[in-house]
Amino acid sequence: MHHVRQLIFTLFTFSLGLFLVGCGHQSKPQPATKLAFVQSGQHNQPRIWFQFQQDSASVTAHSTITSIYLLRNGRVTTYMMPTGHQKLTLALVDRLSTGKLIETARNKDKQAYKQGVKTQRATLADSIAGLKTDLKSLRQSKSNSTQIKTLERYLKVNQSIYDNPQSYSAPKSYQLTGTLSSNGEQFGLKLFPVKTVQYGDANVIMANATPFNNLTYSKRLQPKQFGQHHYAGYQADITGYHYQLLTRVSANTKIIYDTAKTTGVSK
Repeated sequence: MHHVRQLIFTLFTFSLGLFLVGCGHQSKPQPATKLAFVQSGQHNQPRIWFQFQQDSASVTAHSTITSIYLLRNGRVTTYMMPTGHQKLTLALVDRLSTGKLIETARNKDKQAYKQGVKTQRATLADSIAGLKTDLKSLRQSKSNSTQIKTLERYLKVNQSIYDNPQSYSAPKSYQLTGTLSSNGEQFGLKLFPVKTVQYGDANVIMANATPFNNLTYSKRLQPKQFGQHHYAGYQADITGYHYQLLTRVSANTKIIYDTAKTTGVSK
């Protein structure tokens, strides 16, 4: 009996020692990693942000990405995303590595451009048909020759643009900037629509990159898991419409606004 009691005491002491050692080495909670939009793009390591424009105030795994921003070395490149069956969702990009994401963004930008050209040529075709109808009526009624010549010029211009669609060119990077306000931050982002040359006062006027910097992102979206990764970022709300910017993060990331000390950021 004495030996049994001694064995029980020994086992208890050993177990207690393990418990105390385990308690003494419990890992402490890691401090949150702070992340701000402009600051995240100041490094050589690429940072990818996804843009959403939707009626819903909440992003889901099936939300459609409208554009992708590649941030690196203080500059940003915009890649437009196609719509319809070619669209890209958060669930689809969640499976991709950073390198594969950049490759996909470039390919999708080309698809979006082709979609834009197709839509634009359809609009031009309608315009051309309308001009021909108007000209036929004016000529039959022997109307003012000046008006006829004006419509003939419009017809020639629209036909020329239709017959010579602009070829695709990859988007170029531009400076990464931000502007702080009392209720959030605005980012100096641009959209790249399909471009055409404007001839005189013809009705085809798409030309330069469209500024996308008038949105104040007044909400910070903290990490939420979709699939394999967590995503966090910012949200801007305008009359019931919502714009979200999300990027991949770790679970303990804290989204903050930039400071005036960050390169490219002003008040």
